[in-house]
Amino acid sequence: MEKIDLFIDKVNTFASNHEAIEGVAIAGSFISKELDEYSDIDFVIVLKDGIRYERKEMIDFANHFGPLLSAFTGEHVGERRLLICLYEDPFLHVDFKFIQLSELKDRIENPVFVYQNNKQIPLILESTKAQWPNPDFQWIEDRFWVWIHYAGTKLGRGEYFETIDFLSFVRNTVLGPLLHIKNNSLPRGVRKLEFIIDPIDLEKLKSTVPSYDFKSIKDSILSSVKLYQELRLSLYNSEIKNLSKAESYALDYLNKI
Repeated sequence: MEKIDLFIDKVNTFASNHEAIEGVAIAGSFISKELDEYSDIDFVIVLKDGIRYERKEMIDFANHFGPLLSAFTGEHVGERRLLICLYEDPFLHVDFKFIQLSELKDRIENPVFVYQNNKQIPLILESTKAQWPNPDFQWIEDRFWVWIHYAGTKLGRGEYFETIDFLSFVRNTVLGPLLHIKNNSLPRGVRKLEFIIDPIDLEKLKSTVPSYDFKSIKDSILSSVKLYQELRLSLYNSEIKNLSKAESYALDYLNKI
C-alpha cells in the first residue's frame, strides 16, 4: 500500500504545480476503502473547461510519475478520455481519466478528491447526483432467448470455444448484473460476486462455467437459463413483458441438440 500512497503523492504534487488541473480524484475501490495489493489506481484528472487532453498530452502527463511499460487509450471500453498505464517502477496498473470541470456532473460514482484547486468542485458534487447505469430489464428479456438460440446453434455445430466465450458474455451482461441488483450492489458485471452473493447463488453461477465438452457446455447453457428465470421472477415487475413464445421455442431447440 505504501507504493500506492507514494504514487498518489506524486500526482498531487504535479497537479498543484499546473494551473490547467482543477482537481485530482480517485475512483474505484479507493472509494470503498477496499484497495489491496492487487488493486489498480483509478485517477480522475479534472481539467479546466476548454482544455482537452489528446493521446499525446495524456502520455506526457503519465510519463511524469515513472517509467511506462505500456500506455494506451480506452476506445475499447468506449472511453477515449481514459489512459490505461502499466508502470515499471513501482510496478502498478494505473488508469487516468481526463475530464473537464463541467463534465464532473455526469458521473457514475462519487470519486474521492485528494487535491482541489476550484471551489466549484464541492458545489458540483453537492448539486448533482452520481448515477450508475442500471440494466434495462426489458432490453435483456427482448434479447435473451435469441442469445440462447445462438448458443445452441454454435454448440450444435461444434464451435465449443465460441459457445464457451458466449456464456461468459451472458454472465457479464445478464446474470452478474442481476445478481448484483438482487444483493443491493452496483451491477458491475461479475466483479467481486464471489464476496457478495450467498453460497447457493454462487454455486448456481459456477454451474454456468463449462469445460470443453459437449455435455458440460449444454448443461451450462441450461443452468444459465434456469438462473436467469429465477432472477427474472425475483426482480422483474409486471411491466416487463416476458417473451414466452420465444422462450419456449429456444428451449425446445436447445433440448433437441
